[in-house]
Amino acid sequence: MNHLHRTGPAFSLQVIQTECCEPEAQPEFVSAAQVSPFADCNDLNFSTFGTAALVSGNAMTLFRANTAPANRVQLATWIDRGLVVAVLLACATALSLNVADPDLWGHVQYGRDTILHGLPTTTTYSYVAVGYPWINHEILAEYAVALIADNLGGPGLLFVKCLLGIAVTGGIFWHAHRQGAGLIAALSLILLVAITLGNHWSLRPQLASYVSFTLLLALLSYSFAGWEGKWQLLLPYSVDPQGLPTRSPPLTYSLPRLKLLWLAPPLFMLWTNAHGGFLAGLCIFLAYLGIRGFEAICRKGRAADGLVIRFGLMGLASIAATFINPYGVNFHRWLNDDLRVPRPEIVEWRAPELLDPQFLPFWLLLAVSVSSLALSRRSRDFTHLTILGLILWQALTHHRHIAFFAIACGWWLSPHWDSLLARLGIGQPEADDGGTRETPANSAFTAKFSPSMQIAFTLLLMCAIGITATRLWQRLSTLKVERDQYPVAAFDFIHSHDLNGKLVCTFNWAQYALATFGPRESGRPSIQVQVDGRCRTSYSQAMLDAHFDFLMGQYDPMQRFRDPNSGPVDPERVLNEGEPDLVLISRTQVPSVEVMQRQQGRWVLLYQDSLAQLWGCSSRFDDQQSPDFMPLSERQITDRPQTGYVLWPAKPQQAEKSINL
Repeated sequence: MNHLHRTGPAFSLQVIQTECCEPEAQPEFVSAAQVSPFADCNDLNFSTFGTAALVSGNAMTLFRANTAPANRVQLATWIDRGLVVAVLLACATALSLNVADPDLWGHVQYGRDTILHGLPTTTTYSYVAVGYPWINHEILAEYAVALIADNLGGPGLLFVKCLLGIAVTGGIFWHAHRQGAGLIAALSLILLVAITLGNHWSLRPQLASYVSFTLLLALLSYSFAGWEGKWQLLLPYSVDPQGLPTRSPPLTYSLPRLKLLWLAPPLFMLWTNAHGGFLAGLCIFLAYLGIRGFEAICRKGRAADGLVIRFGLMGLASIAATFINPYGVNFHRWLNDDLRVPRPEIVEWRAPELLDPQFLPFWLLLAVSVSSLALSRRSRDFTHLTILGLILWQALTHHRHIAFFAIACGWWLSPHWDSLLARLGIGQPEADDGGTRETPANSAFTAKFSPSMQIAFTLLLMCAIGITATRLWQRLSTLKVERDQYPVAAFDFIHSHDLNGKLVCTFNWAQYALATFGPRESGRPSIQVQVDGRCRTSYSQAMLDAHFDFLMGQYDPMQRFRDPNSGPVDPERVLNEGEPDLVLISRTQVPSVEVMQRQQGRWVLLYQDSLAQLWGCSSRFDDQQSPDFMPLSERQITDRPQTGYVLWPAKPQQAEKSINL
């Protein structure tokens, strides 16, 4: 066995070898080394600057290290640190999407209501779902967004979202470093992961799932240190090339670390009350423990019974922790019923499209993952491969699971990506056995650059950091409500005319409407919506079918699920059920526009711009005997383009502060 020691700043290395060697066996390029006198060839000292040694088995390999001057090496080290900062800033920018999500208004309002009045048991702000049970499984996330929004506003929400993104990508980078991945491999991988996550990193409770999943992976990696990252499907005894039986290497793990897996149940308890994505995390956790248990049996036989039982108890405890929620077992019954119903009308539940530009980072990450695993010289982990395959299957079925795949790839694939880059001559070299070489301290990325190149690279890096930081600050200070996406002007019309009553509102605008006009002052009439983005947590399938019949008309079964028990398609049903007073629709949803045009006798157009139409019940708004009669002079029927944006929450009084582009 050989032992390698580094001594002194001049990279003097000492190799202590347990078997005798001959001086003349050393490579010629070490002739300048100072070899100390030794009788039995047990000690070698190399004090010449720039010489390093690697030992593999009983053979000794020497190579010449970078001979850059110390000041250049020191500058290169700082450049490396600057490169890390620049990439993390780029990741933060990729994860700083600053456009309001359609559900954001609702999540803030529900959290605010629960803090003030307690958790409601039935659907709020709806006139068709009065008394219908509401399973709010995102309450912790809604507490958080309500508190942040009320105290820090839109910029505070963006800032916290960005910090969570940096925490996830920074954690992936730290783990890649711990696994021995080179700087180029680690930084390029987290940047690709961040870009892939970009479209999914919006202000929604899903963030709780992505952060919790990252914490789960960190817990598993720490607990299975020594076990993870290696192919463990070996029998206790195997046969060597000579046909003789030999014992397989022992399974390496730490019992004290494995005990930390008992932190998983409290994690799942919190996760269950923050977002429904806990179910994906629980399935991954159970599959992970099950496969590790199978590996233990393969390696240890009956001696693994204790480990397998412990894994089983941890899994059962994690399952039990999910029952700690305001609804108990009823939540799981609802979840079981809900998951059996497809939801193609919700875009994020559809499969990713090959030619859609927004999915290009995902396809690139998939290509990187497959090529890295196929061409890596590092040992593969059977558990990692299986779990990645399961997550990929879900990501290819529903693109909302792409984020889980991206995080798992970033966490587990850095050694293999580093190995692939090393084979291509990029990044740090690789040892013959596929491991990472222990490189000298002066192996910084730009250590071999000339002084002028280092200065130029530093200036470029500083410019990149400055530009990225400026761009990030602009994004974090502005949470946009785009006028061509949301009915900002129509809401200003509703506010200025003090309209109220029952509102049929197009799906993506309903939570904006209920948060704006629902919680009005005591004694002042408010607006209630038909249905909103809470979907089956608050509404029956029949209620939702009536709404989408109105919005979509005759439908493609590939684009929408409809319960056969809801009866025949009737686009006009929503105009009769509950006797609505107002209808707010998007002009881009042609079926609903056509329905309202056919109903002009019963309904009158009160407002129109290039995006939205607001219709009122004729008996209330077009009858001169009605107290709510609106004369023609007050109606606004135009095709005025809706451009620019308003700062969130875009309440009507903010319209005058809108920014036109």
